[in-house]
Amino acid sequence: MEKELILEIGTEEIPALFLEKAGADLRSLLGGEFRDNGIEFGEIEVLYTPRRLAARVSGLERKQKDRVSESFGPPVRAAFDEDGKPTAAALGFARSRKVGVDDLVVARRDNGEFLCVRKTSRGKKTSSALREILPRAVSSIPFRKSMRWGGGKTVFARPVRWIAAVYEGKTVRFAVGDVGSSDVSFGHRFTSPGPFRVRSWTEYVETLGKNDVMLDPRKRKRIVTRRTAMAAKRIGGTVEEDPGLLETVVNLVEHPTVLVGEFEKKYLRLPEEVLESVMKTHQKYFPVRSEKSGKLLSNFVFVCGTPVRNKKTVVRGNERVIRARLSDAEFFFSEDAGKDLAGYSKDLDAMVFLSDVGSYGAKVGRMKALARALFADPDLERAAELSKCDLATQMVFEFPELQGVMGRHYALRGGEKKAVAAAIEEQYMPLSRNGPLPKTKTGALLGLVDKIDNVSSCFAAGLAPTGSSDPYAVRRSALGIIRICVEKKLDLSLSDAFAKSMRLVAGSMNGKKKPKGPAVAELQKDVLGFFSERFRNLMTESGFGRNVVEAVVSAGFDSPLDAYRRTAALSKFAAGGDFEKLATGFKRVFNIAKKRPPAKLSRGLLVEKEEKDLAKALERARKAVDAKLSAPSKTPVERDYLACLGHLGTLSGPIDRFFDAVMVMDENERTRNNRLALLTDAKDLFFSVADFSKI
Repeated sequence: MEKELILEIGTEEIPALFLEKAGADLRSLLGGEFRDNGIEFGEIEVLYTPRRLAARVSGLERKQKDRVSESFGPPVRAAFDEDGKPTAAALGFARSRKVGVDDLVVARRDNGEFLCVRKTSRGKKTSSALREILPRAVSSIPFRKSMRWGGGKTVFARPVRWIAAVYEGKTVRFAVGDVGSSDVSFGHRFTSPGPFRVRSWTEYVETLGKNDVMLDPRKRKRIVTRRTAMAAKRIGGTVEEDPGLLETVVNLVEHPTVLVGEFEKKYLRLPEEVLESVMKTHQKYFPVRSEKSGKLLSNFVFVCGTPVRNKKTVVRGNERVIRARLSDAEFFFSEDAGKDLAGYSKDLDAMVFLSDVGSYGAKVGRMKALARALFADPDLERAAELSKCDLATQMVFEFPELQGVMGRHYALRGGEKKAVAAAIEEQYMPLSRNGPLPKTKTGALLGLVDKIDNVSSCFAAGLAPTGSSDPYAVRRSALGIIRICVEKKLDLSLSDAFAKSMRLVAGSMNGKKKPKGPAVAELQKDVLGFFSERFRNLMTESGFGRNVVEAVVSAGFDSPLDAYRRTAALSKFAAGGDFEKLATGFKRVFNIAKKRPPAKLSRGLLVEKEEKDLAKALERARKAVDAKLSAPSKTPVERDYLACLGHLGTLSGPIDRFFDAVMVMDENERTRNNRLALLTDAKDLFFSVADFSKI
């Protein structure tokens, strides 16, 4: 209780996906407030359930630190005359700060000595400062979506119903909107709704436990994990690991109770993805697989948030819910099977993709044209033709998370090639920033085509991401394109791909927003800049140095795979002992040659031995680099950039000797221009890999 602060924000049920971030944000906000206000503290712990965010701050000092403020005035040399008397500058400064000249002190700064007024502000009692700090912290918690309620202006994820704030056993009085703080908290909403007083953290957590509230999400997770596994084992099954589902379930309950339900075995005829979607996505149930065969059982494990007296009643209620869901799914699956997947293509013309860009039918047409123009794959055009057909099916309309998945099933039932069916599902991968990529080549190529069209369409329609807003997941599409190119070793020219894609998108558009001529070229430029920034972020997150990545992108960014290979090679080469010397030499070359127009080197005008030596070294290095960059290999862009950098490294000595012995800016114009042409050749050769001036 000594120097201990307890803060609890009681609410209506906060969405499960908001809770973990809200807890971290509250911890950060409180710590920032205490530091800004000069209040020392120990540890901040934040725990949460759907109905409360609770923070404990230990070691919170009882008083703010005294603060010393300094106001600087004129320099000492201007503040006193030859007799040591204060000048008008000193008198005016003292008067402006409402102090006497005798109260001024001399303080040293980087640029000399100045007159200064020092004032000490006595710190407030923490109990008093908390009345301002706590409401500010509570009101500042950011949420993905917030709401207002009643007639107030307070904004929070869900309506705030109570606030408990206690420091050293005493209530901290403040209000957030129309909710005033107290020392009272409440137990479980249904089983123990009565109030109780908050005095210390230990007592608070224990009292919540007695009132059916398990405050610590880590404890709830351990219990849910252990008990779901035990429940599945009792019926001869296992529960697959699903961190996302587990996290959601844990954040949906205050008191986890694990039960097992069952549905009719006839529903096992449905595709497993349908069953899992119903259980996981819609009902937040844990599917059970047979320990022996690995196949889904007609059982599910679920977690309810209250202690249960009559388990059979609760189980029967959940079984009725899932039975209705599965019955609908069975009906939709049966209805969809009435025609081949290709038969749904005509329905796509009536389905809007983007209002300013056109329908899904138009998108499929663009994807087919782009697939033909960019890639040589015998199955890709057919996969593109069928790629969006499942969006018109009843199953995907009801269960949109199954887009692609149902397309694969329906394609196989219709006799399509396995490569085509797999690509229809894999086109959406990766589904998250670090999610798995397509396994098949056709799937990877279809994914590129789909994402290129998505990005082009959004930029053309003025829907490019701004700040933190990205409602059409354009950033995810761009990262997906980069990752597929890099990890699947696919050589793709972004400038070529988006030139073709933008023309196709512009052809689909009507009205005032349709880009033409220069506008299309400007959009392509914006897209390439957008991709280069995504590449920078992805490479630095992958562990490459920011300067190395910048050096590669500055020298040219078009093929993500090629840029990645240059980044990896330069990163390895830069760790060598001779790199710094080479980089220094290049910077001298770059600084002189960077603004020079192209000029042809004349060997007959080379005079000094050192410039002749540099020209010969450049010729040898150029031939060696060209051989490495154009040599045939397993894949079109398997270029040995590390070997190229090794050849560039041989130029370090000749460059240094050139600058030591040769006057570049010679009085003779022809000699001067020829030497500049020599340095420009050197700069251009280095730029075939990276811009060393950025390192």
